[in-house]
Amino acid sequence: MKVTELNREQLICLKERYLCDWYDSIGDTPSWEVLANADDFVADETIFYYFEGIEFVPEDFACSKEND
Repeated sequence: MKVTELNREQLICLKERYLCDWYDSIGDTPSWEVLANADDFVADETIFYYFEGIEFVPEDFACSKEND
C-alpha cells in the first residue's frame, strides 16, 4: 500500500512515528500528550510527503487495532 492508500488509523500511526523521529532529531522525546494528539499536530500532507515512495504492509502497523 502507498501512504495515500492508508486508512485513518494507519495514518495516525505514521504521524506518531514522524513525531518520534522529529523529536529524536533534536535530541528529545515527545510527551504522551503530543503522541495522543498526533493527528492534530501533523498534517496528512506532511505524512504523504515524508513517507512518499514507501510500500507498506499491514504488519507495519503494530499500533493499529486491526492487527490485534
